[in-house]
Amino acid sequence: MVVTLQTTSTRDALVAEVRKQILSGELRPGETLTENALATTFGVARPTVRSALQVLVGRNLVRQSGGRSLTVPELTDADVRDLFFVRTPLELEAVRVIIENGSSLASTEERLAEMEALPADASWGERVETHTAFHLALVDAAGSTRLSRIYPAMQEEMQLCLAQLSSSYPGSQDLAREHRDLLDAIRSGDIERARTEMGDHLGRALGSLTA
Repeated sequence: MVVTLQTTSTRDALVAEVRKQILSGELRPGETLTENALATTFGVARPTVRSALQVLVGRNLVRQSGGRSLTVPELTDADVRDLFFVRTPLELEAVRVIIENGSSLASTEERLAEMEALPADASWGERVETHTAFHLALVDAAGSTRLSRIYPAMQEEMQLCLAQLSSSYPGSQDLAREHRDLLDAIRSGDIERARTEMGDHLGRALGSLTA
């Protein structure tokens, strides 16, 4: 007997949709998420909603907020600074290793091309996704299995920060252009230039988020 497997379960589809709404800003920081409301909105059973919310909690995209209430996280300045405290040295070190080892940046280039190819009317959530894919590919290029294992978990929370940065990139190509400059600096083979560009890139984001 042949059993046909679903490529995407209802729970996974719900996780993807709620995640997209959080990252695009449709679901705002501090907004409460209830099983009843989500079940009604998406026409799914409450156990499915409950399971999906558990996944989102595990990925730091939904937070337990007193009792059984679940909310979209509101990241404080301290939260944001702590995220960049962890993220910045990891990416600066990744840049150094990539240049010293002459690592391939083909995958990173592909992710940047996807960012650059987004249409002018693409949502901010779509731009956030391509931005994250770029940085994941860049970190993977360093060739550290452990770094590639721990970095993605932090990026889930980073995307909550990025969801609030749309006003910093008013032009449809502003985000892509900044990342093109970053990749060009890394491709130059000049470690000091590349690390300075990466430091400036992350510093601008941190400054905008904590202004």
